[in-house]
Formats: sequence, structure tokens, C-alpha cells
Amino acid sequence: MTKHRRPLNRSITIGCVIFLLLLSVILSITNLTLHRNFVYQDYQTYITDILNYTKSNIDGDDLEECIKTETESEKYKKTLLFMDGLINNYHDIHYFYAILPLNTNETGNVMSVLSAERYEDRYENTEGNLYLGWISEDEFDVNTVKIFFEAMNSDKTIFFEEKTEWGTDYTGAIPIKNSKGESIAVLAVDIDISFINQSIWEYAGVNIGVISLLGIIFIIIFLVWSRHNITKPIRLLEESAVSFVDHSSGQRDLDALEFHAPEFKADNEIKSLSNAVIKMTKDMQEYVTEIISAEELAANMQELASHDALTGVRNKAAYDAEIKSITDTKVGIAIIDLNNLKAINDKYGHDKGDIAIKNLSEMVCDIFVHSPVFRIGGDEFAIILRNHDYDYCKNLVNKLNKRFDDFQKDDTLEPWDKTSAAIGVAFFEEGDDMESLFKRADQEMYKRKKEMKEKMK
Repeated sequence: MTKHRRPLNRSITIGCVIFLLLLSVILSITNLTLHRNFVYQDYQTYITDILNYTKSNIDGDDLEECIKTETESEKYKKTLLFMDGLINNYHDIHYFYAILPLNTNETGNVMSVLSAERYEDRYENTEGNLYLGWISEDEFDVNTVKIFFEAMNSDKTIFFEEKTEWGTDYTGAIPIKNSKGESIAVLAVDIDISFINQSIWEYAGVNIGVISLLGIIFIIIFLVWSRHNITKPIRLLEESAVSFVDHSSGQRDLDALEFHAPEFKADNEIKSLSNAVIKMTKDMQEYVTEIISAEELAANMQELASHDALTGVRNKAAYDAEIKSITDTKVGIAIIDLNNLKAINDKYGHDKGDIAIKNLSEMVCDIFVHSPVFRIGGDEFAIILRNHDYDYCKNLVNKLNKRFDDFQKDDTLEPWDKTSAAIGVAFFEEGDDMESLFKRADQEMYKRKKEMKEKMK
């Protein structure tokens, strides 16, 4: 049996494993994202309720006066007691406070307005208590202060996550306004969510486990089914086909060619494929001889019709057919005319002239390797410039002219090997057709030929 680098069984197995991995990753990420969003939405609702409830118990005008005078009013003290009660009842609140953002410097950027404290911190461990008018040092970084400024100018709750040395907090902030609707401070609450990431990853682990288990069960069932219904029948069909190829290799008697297909019970696509192969081999017996002879004849005729016998490049007929098929405008034509061909023919014979023509043809094909070359006259060639040769035409022309110069300086060469030619190039411009483009390239060629003659005087 033929050994394959990538057997179908292995490919299907690898495909199933990759599918399972992708499915697990995609579903896990999706479930994880949805679960995380749900948890955070729940916390947002929770934070918003605390903030709105507290804000409804704050007298904005009284608090504004307290901020200006840095003096605690009776309403201010009652607000503090109210906030203390909330923070003592909700143990997941890290901090509950109102501040006034001052600037976005690294220090001295926030003023404390209200700061809730737990009972033991308010009345026993009072060393770290914040008071009205206290200016922060480096407790708030610049990005956090920018968010507080955003909250001052917003009519909705602003949420953000912040990592501290005590864990991870999820913060919500809303503006406190006076009776005129002017923002005077920001009310914020920090909720401890350090445990959330752990719970989210635990949830993700369970999801991955369930999805992987179901995927493995599916893969096992699918592999057993595919082996019985796909890979084994295909292997049998392959063995028959390989046997047919081995038997038919070098066989001259086409009537002796016969494909022995395996028997398939299931009426499916594989059986249909087997029947098609049988029919194909029978058709081969009838037509292969005629096809081969017809192709050989057509290839020979095409070669003769479109290629120049001397140089092997395409001829004038092929050039005429090519320019009729050109529809794009990013195209150019180069015309090359061999110098001194008549002199070589007259002095050394036409066989040496043929050598000069072939030398030029080989040189042009070697330099303009990405473009079709045509012999359109006895000593004249045309090149249709596209793509690489179009973009770098100037460099290629310079390279060709340098070769001409080098040949002229080489006294070891025979006269017919000192290849010299004039080249003219024109690129498609607005209003051009292929005939006008050819004429401009031809004019440039004759201009170059004249310059070369003047230089030789």
C-alpha cells in the first residue's frame, strides 16, 4: 500500500483536534467575556445604587459652603455619620468618599471633602483619618485624577478599575451638584473585587473542561464513522487506482487497459466516483491515441506559426496578435534595431549576419526576462514592457547599452560578435493607441541610431 506523508486518517484526526481546540478557546473566551460582563454589570448596578442613595442625602449647597470655608456644618456631620453607617454595613466597600479634583499634577492634586470611616477607624485608630480640606500628596495618580475630572463633567456614573497594594478595586464616581446644577465635588466608592478574577478563572476552567469532554466524545464518534464511511472506501479506491496505473505504465495495447474497482455497498459519492473512474478509463481507451496525435500536431503548428525560426523568439504575427489583446494602459514598447547588419552580410556573408541577429536576440531576452520579445523584421525586435520591466525600464536600457559599449571595446571579438543596436522606448499616454505607441518608440529608436552614428564620426 502507498505510504503518504499526510494520510487522510491523520489529517482528519488533526483537523478534529484543531477544531476542538479552536472551539474550546472560542466558546471559553465567549463564556468568560459574557460572565465577566455580567459580574461587572451587577457591580455597576450595586455601586450606582449606593452612590445615588448617598447623593440623595447630601445638601449640595451646604456642602459647597463647607468646601469654601473648610468648616464642618451640622448637615456635613450628619452626612459623615450616614456614610459611616453604609461602609459599616457593606463590608466589601474599601473606601467611600467625596473629593474635589484640583489639578493633574503628580502631587497635591485632590482635596478631601467627605471620607467615610469604619467605627474602629473613626473613633479608635484615628491616625489615618481624612478631614475636610486635606490635600493629597501622592495618593492619587495622574490618570485617576483625570477620571475624576471626567466624572465632575459627566451626568452619569463613571466606572474604572484600579490595582492597589491592598488588592483590586472597582470604583464608581458621580458628580455632586449644588442647586444651580454646578458640580462641586465627586462622590466615589471603591469596591473590593480581588476575588472576582479568581472566580472568573474558576468558571472558565469548568467551561473548558465540559467543552473539551464533549469535544473528545464527538471526535471519537466522528473518527469511527469517518473511518468506516470515508477513509477506508477511499483507501480501497486508491489501491485499485494505483494498481491500474502500475499495470498501464508502458502498456501499448490500449484494449488491455482495464480498471478493477472495489465493491461498495453504500450508494454514495465514493461509489459514484468509482463508477466515474471506470467510465473515464474506458473513454481513455477510445480517445487517447487521437488526443496525443492531435496535440502534437497542434503544438508543432502553433510553434511554427508564432515563433521565428532563426532566433526562437516570437514573430511578427505573434506581435500583431499580442497588441490586439492589450487592454491595460500600464504598458510600454521598446524597439531595437541591429546596427551594421548590411555591412556584415556584404563583407562576411549572411551566415555571419544570422549570428549577429541571434546574438542580439539572446542578449535582449536575457535582460528583458519578464517581457515578451518579438522579431518583427530582419534586424528589428520589439518588446512589450509590463510589470517589472515596465517599472525598471530605464535601468534595463542602460544595462543593454553598456553591454553594447563593452562589445565595441573588446578587440578580441569578431565583427559579427560586436553586437550593437539602437533602442527606443515609449510608454502609454493619454490618447495613445498601440499603433501611435509603436511609432513613438520607433522614432526614439531612430533618434538613438542617429546619435550613435554621430558619435562614431
